[in-house]
Amino acid sequence: MLKELFEAFFYHSFNKFQDRILMLNEHTKIGDFSLVDLNACRDCRNVCSSNKDAREQLKLHSDQTTYILSIDQLFSFINDNLGERCDYLLEGADSTILVEMSCVTSDYVESKRQKARKQLSNTICLLFANPMVKSHMEKKKFHYVVFSWKETFPDETEMDDAEKNMAGMTVMTDEVYSPDNESIFDYGFKYREIRYPDVLKC
Repeated sequence: MLKELFEAFFYHSFNKFQDRILMLNEHTKIGDFSLVDLNACRDCRNVCSSNKDAREQLKLHSDQTTYILSIDQLFSFINDNLGERCDYLLEGADSTILVEMSCVTSDYVESKRQKARKQLSNTICLLFANPMVKSHMEKKKFHYVVFSWKETFPDETEMDDAEKNMAGMTVMTDEVYSPDNESIFDYGFKYREIRYPDVLKC
């Protein structure tokens, strides 16, 4: 669904590499599933790096088929410096969702949040540069950008007792946070934040 749209129209708006065969990998999911930023995991040295099953960064649930495209792959066919972008584009029958994920210690969440907002805004701007894609996305009833973050800690063998106690308390410190909160964002989208292991319903 997304694959056909982007392969047919999106690259008319950019300087596409002429020697690359255009073939996007679209995934479809329904029910419970999860996402991970494999590029970030490849160079990561956090505790979960040795356990593939522990690498999920965002849990999701959908009652309908959800189409998923990697933004990295989408822009890998373009020979232009277009700035930093988010991780995934998701689409349901009546929704468009852009997702930026991060693994971060609690003291760096705010700086990651600000960076994620810029990446999400830039991604929308780039997608909307193509009239066909813009028209398709604007027909959806719901438009969301999502910053999701998973708290990471040093290897427990390297943590002293005080650090371990603090690590257990950090998930309780943010009284304002709720996975249901949303606010106005750019280009008619709404902003949501999901903290792992909370589930994004899409």
